[in-house]
Amino acid sequence: MYHPGKVIAVLSPSDKGIVSADASVQATLHMWDENVLTMLVAPKIAGKIREGDIVLCDYRPEAKMSVPVPRNVVVKILRGKQSERMWQEYREVHEKRNKRESKEKQAQQSYIG
Repeated sequence: MYHPGKVIAVLSPSDKGIVSADASVQATLHMWDENVLTMLVAPKIAGKIREGDIVLCDYRPEAKMSVPVPRNVVVKILRGKQSERMWQEYREVHEKRNKRESKEKQAQQSYIG
């Protein structure tokens, strides 16, 4: 399973103001479902990721774990029309889900007056 996110910040060990114990790059992401997460960026694309990019994150469960734990690794950078279309589609699904859940909660509320 993969989820799209929008890059808020790139955290690179070569950036001023960052002291790192390793050479890995992380990205802080605004996910399609309004979560904000910081994930490892796959080494092959770490030098290419930028703020504002739409990325695809690997949420598949880690192997050999007793409970499912997502990998949480940025594996693709999407740019251009394809990225805009994907981001918009996921956001529309999320907004529809929120509206439906809001209506269901309102229907379940009882009036005590």
